[in-house]
Amino acid sequence: EDETPGKNTGLDTNVGFDWSGKTLAENSTGLSKEKQGDDSSDDDSESSDDDDDNSKSEEKLPHRSKRTQAARRREELVTSQRETALADGTADDNPETSADFERLLASDPNSSELWIRYMAFHLTLADIDAARKVADKAFSRIEFREERDKINVWCALLTIEVKYGSKGSVDEALARASQQVNPKHIHLRLCEIMEKEASSSTLEHSDELYKKMCKKFKSKKSVWLAYAKFLLANSRHEEAFALSKRALQSLPKYKHIWLMSHFGLSLYENSKPEQARAVFEALLRENPKRTDLLSLLIDQEVKHGEMQTVRQICTRVANTSNPDRLMKLNDKQMKKFFKKWFTVEESHGTEEDCETVKAAARQYVESQ
Repeated sequence: EDETPGKNTGLDTNVGFDWSGKTLAENSTGLSKEKQGDDSSDDDSESSDDDDDNSKSEEKLPHRSKRTQAARRREELVTSQRETALADGTADDNPETSADFERLLASDPNSSELWIRYMAFHLTLADIDAARKVADKAFSRIEFREERDKINVWCALLTIEVKYGSKGSVDEALARASQQVNPKHIHLRLCEIMEKEASSSTLEHSDELYKKMCKKFKSKKSVWLAYAKFLLANSRHEEAFALSKRALQSLPKYKHIWLMSHFGLSLYENSKPEQARAVFEALLRENPKRTDLLSLLIDQEVKHGEMQTVRQICTRVANTSNPDRLMKLNDKQMKKFFKKWFTVEESHGTEEDCETVKAAARQYVESQ
């Protein structure tokens, strides 16, 4: 009868938690210590009853429900980790979701590295179509001035088509790329991609593409050289020599030295030193003042351990009375030549070989 009429209405805010940091006895609630004890014992008994009920209910939960709860907890953990990464900035270093990539690309749309990583992200999910869509989005968002970045993304897309597409899809992607970026560059890059795959189908496709390029870009020395390297790498040496002759007929004369010197270097790389030596000697006879060609020849012979050949070449250059003298250099050029010869002998020869160089130098000076 002493209880006020509205005391049992509304929610009970006393849930057993001390919001003020004090005990209930220290609050001026008008409750006696005896009453608090009774309430505490009642609360403890109710709490124990609730715990028993919860444990019984958890035991009654089916396995599927437990798995769902575990999955939910894992999802909450992942979400928490992502929020932490976003807060401290580490999410920018290691994007793990499409949203991460989109957020980074919004601030740097010209970064080919980000676009390619985004494409690779979809490939890890075995979603090739999504990777293609990312590439298409990159082409529309990268500024037209950033051709290098566009070429990088096109190369990534062409790699996908070579690995997972068909010959038709590769040709279609190449045709599209040729309209947006330098066609010669993208053709050469595609050939490199297919050569790395090294399958019979891709090598055949590369050969076909090189032939088309030599017709389409017949005035470009890099195209002829790339095809010659391809033939040499696949042990088609006779075809490579025939191609070099065709290239000399198609290219202007001022490009001949560059082409043939690089062709000679490719012969050295493919274990054809005799043919390479013949190419360089022909160049030196046609261009007796080009000491850079002589240095290339000497360096390649040293690289392949042919010191005896190096000494023969240098002797033919140094001996002015030799009718088979390889080059005709002025005094300044001869001084540089003897210095290079002596440096080579110091590194790879003996003291006697070094003395031979000094004697050849003195003989040259006396003959002048």
